[in-house]
Amino acid sequence: MLNKLLALSREQRAAVVDAIDPALVAQPWAKKRLKKIKGKQGGFTLLELLVVVAIIAAIAGTATILLRDTDRQASAAAHVAMMDELMKGISTYQVLNDGMLPSNFDSLMRNGTDTLVGATSAGAVDTDVINADLAASLAPTTIPADVASLLVDAGVSTVRLLNSAADPNGADGAGDCSATGIRTLITNKGNDVTAATIYRSATSANGCGFDTNYTISATATDQVLQLWEEPARVNADTTKAAIGASQTQYLVALGIGPDTSLFNPEKRGAMTTVPVYRHVTKDEYNRFVALLNVDTEASEVRLQAIIDGAGDTKDEELGEWDGTRSTL
Repeated sequence: MLNKLLALSREQRAAVVDAIDPALVAQPWAKKRLKKIKGKQGGFTLLELLVVVAIIAAIAGTATILLRDTDRQASAAAHVAMMDELMKGISTYQVLNDGMLPSNFDSLMRNGTDTLVGATSAGAVDTDVINADLAASLAPTTIPADVASLLVDAGVSTVRLLNSAADPNGADGAGDCSATGIRTLITNKGNDVTAATIYRSATSANGCGFDTNYTISATATDQVLQLWEEPARVNADTTKAAIGASQTQYLVALGIGPDTSLFNPEKRGAMTTVPVYRHVTKDEYNRFVALLNVDTEASEVRLQAIIDGAGDTKDEELGEWDGTRSTL
């Protein structure tokens, strides 16, 4: 910047200084020096030019920070819209498909074999693919048979699991689908695996999932799914019935990935685009999550809420948009 100023004529330097708006200068000393420099009739000393460079750099830095925050606020607004569209889309799908909910969600679980029996959370350790804040709000839980049966009856008959033993890289590349190697796998440029496709087939679809979907057993008592542990957080931002305190309501958390039947064009009411959540790192699961309220007392399954890939509810994401909650 200094070299560019030195290369200008005296008149051009004066024009640059005159163009600086004092209102953009936060530091009192810099504002005072700028006023003094602006009042000069002759040329500028090297020290004065250095002050000008410092002022311009400070203004540019502030603008960059503000722009970064504005970008994140815009993303938050887009995420809120996506959450609304997913709520509407799933409800529409259910109406047009004889009351059946979409199926084949991402289970947010992993295992060495294609089963929910003995499965573990894909966020149980910090090196795994699920964002830590989302994982902290979930609890892998062995679900009773009546919960499994209600899910199947409601249309949620299959889910996707991560294959902990898969290695799309083979012997040559860094990372694998294990809980400790999956993030290295995603960031490794030597393969086509991405966070967005991570639950897809490891052999044919750039993911870490099994080749086949897991079919939920309606009678088994040893299947493990993720349950949302903070029902109070979703009561405020949905028009659905509030969640009761009794254990007759189970909030099952399922990722809305590209293999979900909600995006199957052969289904009535299918959506055409799989939303991506962008406030996680590039090596973290970046899909939205459906919270299904499995109510064993009412014998029904209701879509309770949509949360994002960092475990935020719609109200919390709105806070990032309107400035009442930090985006940084």
